[in-house]
Amino acid sequence: MSGQNNRKFKVVVALYGFLIGIIVLLFLLYPTIYNRFEKQRQDQTMTKVETILKKDKNVSKKLEATTKESAIELIVLKNHRLVYESLPLQGKLSDIKKFVRKENLVFQKTYKYRDYAIWIAFHPQKVQSQFNWLVAFICLLVTLLVVLIILAVYFIYGQLLQPLRKLRESILALKKFNFDQAILITDYKDENGLLADLSTFSKELKSNIDEIGTKFTELELKLQEEQDLSLYKEKLVNSLIHDLKTPLSIMIMSVEMLLENKTIPKSAKNQLEELLERENTMLTSINDILKASNQQVELMPETTIDLIPIIRESLNNFQILIKNKGLFCEINMPQSISLQISKIEAEQLLHNVLSNVINYSPEDAEFTLDIDEKEDQLILTVSNEAEDLEQIDFEHVFDLFYHSQTAKNEFSTGLGMYTIAAIVQKNKGDYTFYPKDGKVYLTIQLPLKGDVS
Repeated sequence: MSGQNNRKFKVVVALYGFLIGIIVLLFLLYPTIYNRFEKQRQDQTMTKVETILKKDKNVSKKLEATTKESAIELIVLKNHRLVYESLPLQGKLSDIKKFVRKENLVFQKTYKYRDYAIWIAFHPQKVQSQFNWLVAFICLLVTLLVVLIILAVYFIYGQLLQPLRKLRESILALKKFNFDQAILITDYKDENGLLADLSTFSKELKSNIDEIGTKFTELELKLQEEQDLSLYKEKLVNSLIHDLKTPLSIMIMSVEMLLENKTIPKSAKNQLEELLERENTMLTSINDILKASNQQVELMPETTIDLIPIIRESLNNFQILIKNKGLFCEINMPQSISLQISKIEAEQLLHNVLSNVINYSPEDAEFTLDIDEKEDQLILTVSNEAEDLEQIDFEHVFDLFYHSQTAKNEFSTGLGMYTIAAIVQKNKGDYTFYPKDGKVYLTIQLPLKGDVS
């Protein structure tokens, strides 16, 4: 069924429903309307009779005129004496029952008014017979409308019977992405029918699929170029990282040779030992990065670890920077807390968190580090003072290569917060970064899984 036929069908159904509603409404309301008018007629007639009796002049003639005018039967007694009767009973009131059973009366009533005893009965009006005809007409009209709607439905949907087989074949062809066959099947003489609509749809779909195929090919080629470039960059980065081992190894050897000198003061020797330890740690980290990059080890094997020693180690690595900037650190954490995460991820997460808070804190400022456990969740919160909160784009701070306008570190890469977000998301955690009372807060939530083995 075409769109135009579909609209016509809906209009026909709406009109049909409207007519049926009106007919049913009339059918339901007509008795109520009739009864209301009939009751009004009865009350007016009885009031008229009472008015005649009240005036007590020419009662018989006036009552006779009223009975003929109002289509009623009337018997009036006063003090048990007959005043007026419209029926040929000759005072035999016992014959009223026979008359009532014989006649088709709408309503009868016996009541007293002053000194009068009144019996009044109402004959049907012509409107009641009209009501009976109206009911019959409504029934006939409903029957006719039902027949018409059946014929209309059959006629409208009959237009689908002929092209149904072609429609089925066309749909099956579309399911197999055989657009040429679908277009050929649906090229039907009915230009406004469903098959014509489906033919247009098939042609447009084929055109869109061809266009998507062309764009996909272009995208595939572009993606291959990006992959080749990414592979080249990865090899270049690995080469650069590997090249760091040579100068670092020379530095380690130089420090070890200096430590063999017995004349070095103790304070200088302690600093050299600390420097040697840091250089060895850095060399180990470089080797781990190269192994992970070359897939010689599993990058992130999850184990249940105690996070507190890693925090202490990370803080120790930043002691010189903390001291040089004159920072004061307030730390609140338990003696131990277990978390299921790979050691590399934990070290990278804490390194980037502390690096961010220390590098972006003003000199001689204070920062806090709070570790807590709540409802099987690790809650890590760090806060630090900020020189200008308006220069920080809190909505994009976790984007790759984001740099704050307040950053004064020339070695900042814009990877720290991005790495934090990636590690937290990978471990099904949550993170927020927000300002409060002149400070910035970074809150990280991670699920706790298992105990330290």
